[in-house]
Amino acid sequence: MLDQTVVAKLKETYSQLHPLLFHRSLERSKTNGDLFDIIDTVPKVYPLLWNEKDNRWSTVSDPYLIEQFLSDFK
Repeated sequence: MLDQTVVAKLKETYSQLHPLLFHRSLERSKTNGDLFDIIDTVPKVYPLLWNEKDNRWSTVSDPYLIEQFLSDFK
């Protein structure tokens, strides 16, 4: 369970982060430490996609993953 005072402090500390990105990170975190790790490692370069394997935001060159999708059918 996330502590609301910690969430509010992180929201204040990382106010430069887009609110939607903060909210999506909040949805994916399980603990206060997990939320901090996710927010602290958000890349500065866009576009971003959620990486389930690493449980972090990752920068991608192909946001629609078309190249990967097409390569699966070759």
